[in-house]
Amino acid sequence: MTEVDLFRQYAKEAMRSASNSTSENEARDLVDLACTWARAALAGEKIFGSSFISSPRDADEATSLTGS
Repeated sequence: MTEVDLFRQYAKEAMRSASNSTSENEARDLVDLACTWARAALAGEKIFGSSFISSPRDADEATSLTGS
């Protein structure tokens, strides 16, 4: 697993945890953490050349979790 893949996994885990959180503050902090990991993955992709969203399903999941 590459660092980019690892960062991507951390972002997904943080978003999953945020969606299961019962505390609004905790959920917001976890979404912020997910965004940080996503930015790290995107920065890594610029260096290593990989795609952050691996499938349309991932894009739909990310959108539903962030409410965008």
